[in-house]
Amino acid sequence: KKARGDATLPQGMVTFVVGRGRQRLEHVSKNVLCVRSDYFRTMFGAGMKERDAAEVTVPHTDPASFTALVDYLFADELDLGEEEAGRVQRALALRQLAQM
Repeated sequence: KKARGDATLPQGMVTFVVGRGRQRLEHVSKNVLCVRSDYFRTMFGAGMKERDAAEVTVPHTDPASFTALVDYLFADELDLGEEEAGRVQRALALRQLAQM
């Protein structure tokens, strides 16, 4: 997938509001998410309300897993630390969802 010259990709940043505690993950590039994930490309695609949204709520996951997914999409590294090791399966499940 390429970003250069693709006018269908959204511009700008988004803030995700994650989980029951509504933790904020701010200043995330919509463009990078769309290039790296078909799930996010659909979410931020033409005709979708999220395309122009500055904030998107993700209520059904925990902040650590969602942040790990976003970090993975940006850096190809999955680092949950020792305390978060039990959340690896959820992060990988989110990654699979993001690839759908």
